[in-house]
Amino acid sequence: MLTVTTAATNSRLLDVAVVRGVLEIDGSAEDATLQGYIDRASDMIARHCKRVFGSESVSEQFRLDTLQEELILNRYPVTGDPVVVENGITLTVSTDYEVDRAKGWITRLYNDRPCWWPICKVTVAYTAGYVLPAAAPQALQQACIQLVKALYLGADRDPLIRSESVTPMSSASYFGGSDYLPPDVLGLLKQFRKFK
Repeated sequence: MLTVTTAATNSRLLDVAVVRGVLEIDGSAEDATLQGYIDRASDMIARHCKRVFGSESVSEQFRLDTLQEELILNRYPVTGDPVVVENGITLTVSTDYEVDRAKGWITRLYNDRPCWWPICKVTVAYTAGYVLPAAAPQALQQACIQLVKALYLGADRDPLIRSESVTPMSSASYFGGSDYLPPDVLGLLKQFRKFK
C-alpha cells in the first residue's frame, strides 16, 4: 500500500521556453497555449509510463507472506536514504539494508551480505522522482518535446493519420493503441515505462 505524504508540486516535463525555442516562436504571446500542450503531453506520458515523474515523498507498506530477495519500490529514482521499519524496528542503511536508488530496489543485509527479507510487515518512507522540469532525463524531455510539437502542429488536422491516399476512392490509415502516442515518442519512452 502506497501513501503520498508530500505530493509533487510540478508534473510538467518541460519549460515553456524550451518549447518556444524548438518551435521557433518569438515572444510569449502563445505561452498559455504552449503550457496547455506541455501539461497535456506530460500527463499522456505519465499515464503511458504508469508513473509519477515529479519528486514526491511517500510511505509504502509491504506485508510479506513469502521470503523476498528485494523490496521493489513503486516509485523511483529514490533520492536520499529511505527509512525502513521492519516489524516495528527501524533499520540502519548500509548496515541492515542497501538501496539501488536508480531502480528503487532495497536489499536486506545480514553481516554485510545480501539476505532474504523475512515474512513480516515492512514500511518504507522515501522520496522519489525528479525535480521537474530541470532534472528530467533528456530522453523523457525529448519525448515530451516531440509530443508537444505533434500536438501544436496537428491542432488543425487529425494527428493520428499515418498516411492518406487521394484517388477516385480516398483512404487513410491511422496510428492507434498505447494512448495514441506517435512511434518516435513510444521509442523514447520504453526505458521509463512500468509494466506492473
